[in-house]
Amino acid sequence: MHHSPRSSILLPATLLALGGLLSACSVAPSAPTSPQADAIAWQSCDGLVSQVAALYDVMETPSPLDGWGDRMQCANVSVPLDYDDPDGRQITIAVSRLVPEGRSAGTILTNPGGPGLEGRTTPALLAASGMGDLATDHTLIGIDIRGTGGSTSINCDGSLDVPLPEGTVDERVAVDYSVAVAAANEACVEQDPAYFAQLTTANAARDMDRVRAAIGADQVDYVGVSWGTELGAAYLAQYPDRVRHMLLDSMVDLRHDAAMSLDDLVAADVAYGSDDEAGVADDVVVDGLSSPDSYVPSNLTTRTALTCNAYTGATDPEAVWSAHLARSEAIGSDPQVRTQHPLSGGLAGTSACAGWPIEAHPLVLTSGDAGDKLQIVAHASETVTPAPWGTLAHALLGGNLTILDDAVHGSLANGDNAAEAVEYLRNGTPMS
Repeated sequence: MHHSPRSSILLPATLLALGGLLSACSVAPSAPTSPQADAIAWQSCDGLVSQVAALYDVMETPSPLDGWGDRMQCANVSVPLDYDDPDGRQITIAVSRLVPEGRSAGTILTNPGGPGLEGRTTPALLAASGMGDLATDHTLIGIDIRGTGGSTSINCDGSLDVPLPEGTVDERVAVDYSVAVAAANEACVEQDPAYFAQLTTANAARDMDRVRAAIGADQVDYVGVSWGTELGAAYLAQYPDRVRHMLLDSMVDLRHDAAMSLDDLVAADVAYGSDDEAGVADDVVVDGLSSPDSYVPSNLTTRTALTCNAYTGATDPEAVWSAHLARSEAIGSDPQVRTQHPLSGGLAGTSACAGWPIEAHPLVLTSGDAGDKLQIVAHASETVTPAPWGTLAHALLGGNLTILDDAVHGSLANGDNAAEAVEYLRNGTPMS
């Protein structure tokens, strides 16, 4: 390990379409809920349990909610679509909780990553992991962030599925493909421009604080994996006094500069190896506190919106292609290999954000020292969220950084250091 005072799996992209079992094309918002203590009406999670079971039946895999349904409750919280217009249009945030076996010693909010993964199953996944002791004495909260699962969502996934050309990728092929992606992005956003403009990490953090207030918790702990680390960083920046302990595993790049992020990823692939061997990647990284046979449904539309609303330098097809060629030559990578990142298009040298019609606003974070309130965990040789991103976050946010000597993205909850993570969340003891 390296110290200074980051479970993910690969699954065919076609499986992501099954996420439709857990989210409707559009969910009508319920009546506004005041963000006051006890302003949440917990009910049975039977509907969610049945939907997740149906999804896993298709994959012939046991549901992660098997055995947890009797301890789970579900609810909705209403939040503003636009926090600059708090009394205007409202949307619904779907929430779950896993109650402890005895008296609760605190509340832990969770996010499995993505971006765009539904989060109501995460408490059960955490409870079944190597960090499961937390479920004995803490209330675990799962949140379908705006645009996912049971929360208000719009799903353009079908229209965003631009056919991939065959053969070698050159500038003409890349730009032609990107023009089609741009048209699809514009058509998707046109369905509800106001909605898509508000699909941001900062707003997801504000929603999370509405959930905190609704459940009546003055302070909360937080566990976030992969993109969930970005959400955690945003929450910590906006509401530092409401965080007791925050554990961020597999830190994403908080700079939100497309060229910088892709440079780091390609360098990591060259150094540690890549699974992709062709210009078209058939696999999508699926984050989550899960075992290798678990799968968390994703809304690819929300994934695209959260990414494109944040990253600069990702909309111009010719500029993206030129940067791709320069990067490949400088680092010695194969220009036919697609870089694995939410902003990458379906072809090497293209962007999922081509022609995105909403101006990007990178997350604004101020430098500070979070002290023992924050524990960042990175993985020395992983290629999904390279360890240097953990170092960058540590320099910006402060707190504690632990770099584990492994190559597995998001593996903390099921790895050898899970007990240390539990101890940190319970008592604030920094990981070694």
